[in-house]
Amino acid sequence: MRALDKDTWRLGVVFTAACVTLALAQGHGNGNGSSGIGLSVKPEAVQKRATLPPPLNARQARTIGKGSLKVSTANSPGDTDSFWTEQIDVDGNGNVDEASLIWDDEDKVLYTYTEGTFTCKNGATDTGALLVAAYGTDNSWQRPPGSGFWVASLDKGQCGLHTTNLWGCKFDAKGNASACGAATVDAKNGDIAFATASTGSKQ
Repeated sequence: MRALDKDTWRLGVVFTAACVTLALAQGHGNGNGSSGIGLSVKPEAVQKRATLPPPLNARQARTIGKGSLKVSTANSPGDTDSFWTEQIDVDGNGNVDEASLIWDDEDKVLYTYTEGTFTCKNGATDTGALLVAAYGTDNSWQRPPGSGFWVASLDKGQCGLHTTNLWGCKFDAKGNASACGAATVDAKNGDIAFATASTGSKQ
């Protein structure tokens, strides 16, 4: 199993009462996902990239991302994975992004990280950081290939966020969001955890 590095060790999965209050106040228990909170992310490009091998010039690394979105893919003290940069439309808004990618070859998960300007679900644009994970074939989590999750780090007030600055969604193999909410990385389950999430939202 993967472990987070010292800065993000076993992130997650602690939520404050403020996060819970925020999620409830913003109506994210109603199952319709229509509140317009957070980013608009269409992960098709990342899903497709997860079916392809790393480039031959990939270097070896143990982590990807920064701060609260920094993840380690090391399964043991000496374990490393293929890491590279690539032009890819991470959020599916039609514009390619300069992104970092790492392929966890033991767990069969592709992580993609980028920083820049993103489109909010409410139609506005804001800057921030985005981590997208897509599960590959025969992944150790036994998740459907192509499914995954994303988590965005945004400043207070961006994309309709009033308190927390971490927001994310799980998505199915077709790229449709199945749950969204105030989130953090759940290292134990290779996923994200929510305070209170909406279900069945479409992006």
